[in-house]
Amino acid sequence: MVLLALRPDGRVALVRRTRCPDQGRLTLVGGRLQPAEWVAEAACREASQTLGIQVGVQDLELSGLLHYRSEGGAGRLCVVFATQRWCGEPRTTPALEYGEVVWVDPGGPPADCRPLTHAALNQYVGGTLYAAVAMPGAGTVTREDGAAGSSSGYGSGYGPRPVAAGPGHGSTSTAAFRDARGTK
Repeated sequence: MVLLALRPDGRVALVRRTRCPDQGRLTLVGGRLQPAEWVAEAACREASQTLGIQVGVQDLELSGLLHYRSEGGAGRLCVVFATQRWCGEPRTTPALEYGEVVWVDPGGPPADCRPLTHAALNQYVGGTLYAAVAMPGAGTVTREDGAAGSSSGYGSGYGPRPVAAGPGHGSTSTAAFRDARGTK
């Protein structure tokens, strides 16, 4: 699960890891579920632990589901939430594994982001509710468009690669989802 904490100017909070793995790299706020925890509760807990802000479950918006293959090849699911409402001032503490909060444009994240961070931001900016990606080192990946490079950031060499969708595995846009719910 990851949380996109968005300022009014559209920038998203990333945190720089101070410990291994991925020491020095930027990552989204997020983590794994604890026993008997709902995924929305986990997003709120991670916001509090990582950024020192209080986010209510009612302030979360489901922004997507990311199905990815880790570097070791294991399949994982990542629920992506976004919020523009919280109490407190985002900050990190040295006692945690994060050293600083960095506000970035989700459409142009820095090269030193973790691959999952790139994937979640690309999905958010693209407006899709579902995406399937393979992290670097996860094996052979087939691209939907077959192009050698693209302006989406996938051709840059440091981010995850979209996996070609099979029958019935296309992406759904957030606009289509919101239309279906009647809350656009």
